[in-house]
Amino acid sequence: MLKVRDLKTLRRLKNNNKEGELAIVEETRVLYKWDGANWIVYKPEGGIKANLYELNQGAMTALPAMEIGAIEIAKQKIANYVSKQQSKYFMLLSNERNYYTVFITGYDTGTDFNYGKIENEVIECLDNRGILKDIDEVEGGIEFWVTEGDNSYVYYLFDYQGGVIKCQ
Repeated sequence: MLKVRDLKTLRRLKNNNKEGELAIVEETRVLYKWDGANWIVYKPEGGIKANLYELNQGAMTALPAMEIGAIEIAKQKIANYVSKQQSKYFMLLSNERNYYTVFITGYDTGTDFNYGKIENEVIECLDNRGILKDIDEVEGGIEFWVTEGDNSYVYYLFDYQGGVIKCQ
């Protein structure tokens, strides 16, 4: 399965495509199928029902692991997101895997906290779960896809300030 940033890029891919090949457009999250001459929107037929998560799951499993350069870009995305939130707590969550990790930053200590450490910790946690395949900024956080064995799962990193109650 191909993965392209936008529809314009997909439309330019007309050479060496196999009939029936699938492609997902990141910008719209729409799945397309090569009919031998053109890319057409793919809608499963014959009673097959698949939601966007299931389609992404299959696509991500087929992708290669992120390369070192892409991981460095991912770390920068994490650092940018975290610094914009100005929060002390962040959660890395995968409901399907029952995975919940809370990261505590030094934001409210009044010191000049370096958010750069959290990006390395997040990537290390994901590496310990499986093979990192993709990262995407989404509304409310950052989405990661990790392949564990024969399946891929989504993980989210988000501001968890409102989820921690301090009791004294």
